[in-house]
Amino acid sequence: MSDEFDRAFGGRDDAKAEIRAAIRYLFEGVAGTDRDVVVLEIMEITRQIATGLPSEQRTPLDDGMPGG
Repeated sequence: MSDEFDRAFGGRDDAKAEIRAAIRYLFEGVAGTDRDVVVLEIMEITRQIATGLPSEQRTPLDDGMPGG
């Protein structure tokens, strides 16, 4: 992980709060099986980060819709 990302947060608690806020944002207006899709995409992003895979050019959460 680069120093650039390390400086963006005041610590673990700050990073966790940012993650919670982002997930809450992703779930806004989403119901039913669409929530399952969002959770699976978050899990895939987490797996990629944990295994050190390079990020994709297109984020899995970007479906091309406004706000996405």
